Amino acid sequence: MEPIQIFFLVFLLLMVIRAPMYLCLLGSSLLYIYLTPQLSMMTAMNRMMNAPNSFTLLAVPFFILAGQVMNNGGVTDRIFGFAKKMIGHWRGGLAYVNVLSSLIFSGISGSALADVGGLGLIEIKAMRDENYDDDLTLGVTGASSTVGPIIPPSIPFVIYGAMANVSIGALFMAGMGPGIVLCLVLCGYIYIIAHKRNYPKHEKSCPGEKWRAFIDALPALMFPAIMLGGIWTGWFTPTESAMFSVVYGIVVSCFVYKELDIKRLPSLAVITVKQVGPSIAVVVGASLFAWVMTYEQIDKVVVSLILSITSNKYVILLMINIILLILGMFIEVVAAIMIMLPILTL
Repeated sequence: MEPIQIFFLVFLLLMVIRAPMYLCLLGSSLLYIYLTPQLSMMTAMNRMMNAPNSFTLLAVPFFILAGQVMNNGGVTDRIFGFAKKMIGHWRGGLAYVNVLSSLIFSGISGSALADVGGLGLIEIKAMRDENYDDDLTLGVTGASSTVGPIIPPSIPFVIYGAMANVSIGALFMAGMGPGIVLCLVLCGYIYIIAHKRNYPKHEKSCPGEKWRAFIDALPALMFPAIMLGGIWTGWFTPTESAMFSVVYGIVVSCFVYKELDIKRLPSLAVITVKQVGPSIAVVVGASLFAWVMTYEQIDKVVVSLILSITSNKYVILLMINIILLILGMFIEVVAAIMIMLPILTL
C-alpha cells in the first residue's frame, strides 16, 4: 500500500476505535512521515511546535477563562433574569428567554460549551419546573448554545483568522447576521410549538421591574459592546480584547456583583487549562494532518473534483456546506477548520 493510503486507513481506524481526536490526527500523520523517505521527523516536529505558536491564538484561553469567571460570578443569573423580565410574558416565554439569554451570553464567552455549562443549567431547571417537555427544553437549549461560536467573540473565528491570516474583526462582523437569523428561526419554531402545546406565560412585568432588571444586568450587557467596539475601532486586537474580558469579568464578578471569591480564580484557571489543552493538541495534530494533505496535493484533487462537477459558485458553496456538515458529525470544529482550511482557501 502507498503511504497516503495507509495514512487515511489509520486515521479511519483510530476514529472507529474512538481514540481522542488529536491522537487520530497525530498518529496517522506521524506514521505517514515515517513511511515516506523524502520527509524527516524533524520537519514534523518543527511543524508541531510552530502550529500553536501564535499571539492571536492566546485569545482562546482568555475568552474561555472569561466565560468561567462570569459563569461563576452571577453574570449568567443576571442575563437570564433580564431576558425573563423582557419577554417572559409571551406564551412559552421561557423558551424565548432561553434563546435571548444565549444570544447575549454569546457576546461574552464565544463558546457553546460555556453557554451550556452556565446558562444551560439555569434554563433547563427553569423550564422543567414549569413543565415544559424535555424535547423542547433540551432541543432549544442545545440549539441556542450553537450561537456561541457564531456571534462574536467567536473562538472558532479566532482560530480560523489566526490560521488563514484573515481579519478577525471582519469575521466577527460577518458572524452577527447569521447568528441573529439563527435565533429568529428558533423563535419561529418556538412560537409554533408553544401555541400548539399551550405552554404557560408569565405576567407582564411593569416598566419599573424591567428597568431594575436592566440596571442589574447592565455591567454584563456592556461587555460585548465595549469589547467589540474596541476591536472594530482598532483600540485593541482580539487577543488584547480577550485579556480585557478576563479583567472586566473579574471586576464585575468580584467587586460589582460580589458573587465570586477572588481566591477561586486559581481553580478557575486550572479548569480553563484543562479545557484549552485538548484544543491546542487538536491544533497541533490538525496542522500536521493538513500539511500531509497539502504535500500529497489532496487539496488540488478535491478542487478539481468539485470543478469537474460544476463551476456555479452557488452550487459549489452548497457542496462545501454539505461536506462541512458531514465532517462536523465526526470531527470537532477546531480539527475541521485546520483540515479543510488548505482545501477551501486554495
